[in-house]
Amino acid sequence: MQSGKYKMITQPPRGGLREGLSFGYVDVPAVMTEKDRPFLDELTAVSLNLQKEIRKDTIEGLKIIDTHFSSGEKEVAARVYIPGTKGPHPLLMYYHGGGFAIRNIECFDYIHRYLAKNSGCVLVSVEYDLSPEAKFPVAAKQCFDGLIWARKNAGNWDADASRDAVAGDSAGGNLSAVMCLMCRDQGIEVPKKQILIYPAVDQCLKTGRESEKLYGIGYNLDFKHMVSYGRAYVKNDEDLMNPYVSPLFAENLKGMPKAYFVQAECDILIDQGLEYAKRLQDAGTEVKYKIFTGVPHDFLFFAFPESYEAYDLVCRWLRE
Repeated sequence: MQSGKYKMITQPPRGGLREGLSFGYVDVPAVMTEKDRPFLDELTAVSLNLQKEIRKDTIEGLKIIDTHFSSGEKEVAARVYIPGTKGPHPLLMYYHGGGFAIRNIECFDYIHRYLAKNSGCVLVSVEYDLSPEAKFPVAAKQCFDGLIWARKNAGNWDADASRDAVAGDSAGGNLSAVMCLMCRDQGIEVPKKQILIYPAVDQCLKTGRESEKLYGIGYNLDFKHMVSYGRAYVKNDEDLMNPYVSPLFAENLKGMPKAYFVQAECDILIDQGLEYAKRLQDAGTEVKYKIFTGVPHDFLFFAFPESYEAYDLVCRWLRE
């Protein structure tokens, strides 16, 4: 079970996409600069339009609050989803994916609603600043400040901050793992759970993993795209080794909360995600994982049967 420098928690299947899956392909610049913002914003618009097209139901019964909090000298937008059932409810911070460079709260509104409604959690989503304009550590600091703010304000939303979790997909999975490291390193109570959905935990991408070779082209996240997103997120290549950029490289993973992984079989990130799961397990963390076969990276963003199966699994994990 060796992949690169680290062992994986399990040997993943190595099949192809299941028959009938359909998703688009968009190339991105090899080197992203601020001049690419109009193009990146167009990708966000495409993502939002996709959600409007594929979501056939409306999720009601939630109280939605658009608000903001302070991070440094900036006011950062946030959206709070409060279940209609009697609380106090667990608190869930959800950090959205998009390579740190695209998408926003609106793109994930349906997924947020689904998770809040069916898990019984008060869900808080943070509109962190995007790269390449906002370089590390901007997004990580905003997400961390959002977590602390949400804990302080949980009572206003009928939430219980002592029962909190962090979750996110891809770049958001990275940020969720980073939140746990930051809390531990600063002597702050770590979240009770971390739910990492095909997380990007190694931004260096220099180990030549099998998944990166097998699924590096045509599986919804090309290897070259991952390299481009990662380089756009940092000020210099040295930052790629920072554990708050690449949690896999943290020297010590002791004291991390119970971890749950959702992985896609046909995804360049599956091997590094399973490596991180093994490192957490070796450090004493209880780990659960589910590999969804025949699907690509970002499959939760679609309306595949596997997408809804994954939502329901995350909700079950949150209710545990």
